Amino acid sequence: MSKRKNKLPTEIVLTYKAKQDYNLDNILNEFIKIAQKAVDIIWKNINWKEKKVKHRYKVKKKYKYYTTIRLIPEIPKDKTFKRELRNILLKNWNFASHYIDGAIKVAYSTIESWKSNYLNGKRGRNKPIFKRPFVRVKNTLIKYDKEKGMIRITIKPRREYLTLNIKNEWFFDKVRDFTIGEVILKDKEALITFKKPLNLSDKRILIGIDSNLKSLDLYHPEKGWIRIDLFELHRIKRVYDIIIDRLKSIYKRAPKRIGKLLKKYWNRRKNRVNDFISKLTSQLSKLFPDAIFVFEDLDKLSMYGNNSSFNRCLDRSSWRDIARRLKYKSVVFYVNPHYTSKTCPVCGSRMKSQEGQVVKCDKCGVFDRQFVGCFNVFKRGVGLVKKLLGGVGVPVSGVKVNDLLSNEPRGELRLMPPNPDVRYIVDLNGRALLQV
Repeated sequence: MSKRKNKLPTEIVLTYKAKQDYNLDNILNEFIKIAQKAVDIIWKNINWKEKKVKHRYKVKKKYKYYTTIRLIPEIPKDKTFKRELRNILLKNWNFASHYIDGAIKVAYSTIESWKSNYLNGKRGRNKPIFKRPFVRVKNTLIKYDKEKGMIRITIKPRREYLTLNIKNEWFFDKVRDFTIGEVILKDKEALITFKKPLNLSDKRILIGIDSNLKSLDLYHPEKGWIRIDLFELHRIKRVYDIIIDRLKSIYKRAPKRIGKLLKKYWNRRKNRVNDFISKLTSQLSKLFPDAIFVFEDLDKLSMYGNNSSFNRCLDRSSWRDIARRLKYKSVVFYVNPHYTSKTCPVCGSRMKSQEGQVVKCDKCGVFDRQFVGCFNVFKRGVGLVKKLLGGVGVPVSGVKVNDLLSNEPRGELRLMPPNPDVRYIVDLNGRALLQV
């Protein structure tokens, strides 16, 4: 089972940054104080429940077991508690009351995130603390004029407003058909969310994606096997990692100056990576507007080993960021990644690894590991989508096509045909790869 809960999306959500030059120090500081107060109250009312946890360890090919007691947090969520919490926070609040609702939402979201990390062993029993001021603005406080590109945000009802003009922003044409959602206000910028209903009836294709260290291998049921080369993304990270490692080695000589340089190159690395992923996901969503994308639900932490070179290469992979960013622009689901590259696409039996990227089935022959991976992800995606949407699947053959994309992002997107001597056909239910 996938660790991620697959939900049917109902809308496309896009978020963009816009500069703002208002002095918002007052509401920024007050909002973060009230959000922290909400966290404090919720935290005091958490019920810590004891649970027995069974552990095992291996001794001479045998497993031994021991039990520990773990405290599991139960977060108060009943309507009565939330109503009392809201009333407490509203006392002496000088801004629009809807900001209190935003603060409560932020508080619960933060504690839920902490709980998830705590249960996974990544956080201790430490109360979350907000460090950077921001304001979460509900859409009930926002008035949006689509034609003029004007956004008016209520700070104090009938007294104080903030106005943003986004008509000259680079993203304005992209969101003409969208409605506005929530806005996050920061010191010198605003993060603006736009929403648009998603018509799932337009999605007629399912694409399985096998995530590799330097590529994404896609199985498209009409176009065949598509490889997205991520070497340039890997190279960007590697170049900046070398610079950052060198700066870290001499950090003690001049902490202040080297610290500034480290921050500079970290930001450059982050911005170039984000730019690459943003372009890649935008082009995927445009290239396959009728597609549902299926990714493997990979956990990096479980993949690290004793090989430091492999670990560093793994660390530079961006599968989760790509999937997360694509999810804002299209429909993305996750499937169990276990044995996707070792299961025969024809008969379903377990295959043996050969030299290089080759895997062999004793019954059906030799296959490319990465093609097998993306096709099996496709098959599992079909099973998942059938449960959620009622079925998908089209007949296909592996055909040669010219390059689908060669400009941006710098990584090349090209079609890689399956074995030229073999033609593959998917049945309407996508249950098997048939060799003809």
